[in-house]
Amino acid sequence: MRFGALVAAAATVLLSAGSAAADVPPVPGPVTAWLETEGRLAVLTSTSPLTAEQLDAVAIGPATNVQTWSEDYAAGEAWDVAAVPTDEWAAPVLLEERGVGAIVVTEDDSGAVSGNRVLWNADLGADLAAFRATTFILDDATGGWFRLGGDILTPVTEEARDVLAGSIDITEYQRYLVERLGGGGEEPESPVQPEPANLSPVLVAAGALGALLVLVGVTVWVRRPDDLED
Repeated sequence: MRFGALVAAAATVLLSAGSAAADVPPVPGPVTAWLETEGRLAVLTSTSPLTAEQLDAVAIGPATNVQTWSEDYAAGEAWDVAAVPTDEWAAPVLLEERGVGAIVVTEDDSGAVSGNRVLWNADLGADLAAFRATTFILDDATGGWFRLGGDILTPVTEEARDVLAGSIDITEYQRYLVERLGGGGEEPESPVQPEPANLSPVLVAAGALGALLVLVGVTVWVRRPDDLED
């Protein structure tokens, strides 16, 4: 039993050590209470693409904190904590348990909800519903939403896909973010050995059949600011 407990503890440490985001804080009671009592009314009175019948069937899922890039990460000075919590919380708007949008609420200094906005974005709603234990990051410069699972950053909304076309290691994305935001800090050395940008085709003899296998390296295309101007 003692050995098993040590193994379990070690596994927990190893699994948590790779995260580049701050811990997601628990949802404050006043935020949960507001979403339960007033959140649905805010959704119903918003400008919506849903029909009246669909609106009548919507529900609100569990909320999570909205995080933002940490100052050190955005400046290129550190990579270990890429995102930090904010005073905003996002919850999926559900239609038949399917995410069709999101409601974002702002918490004031007293802990009460001081504002809200409804985003009818199906991609955001679907990911908020499906990845409840994942860190969600709102890029203030583009309005794009990302999700960070461990050290893997994935664009969620179209605005995020405009600057990142696919999933990438958070340590590799840092230099692109620094360039996009115009940061002047030196790019830190990545603690993770990056995959080669392009692998030349490698021919391998396959026994007596003489078959040839071609290994092609696949890279994530990160769109730089000058790409967006074309």
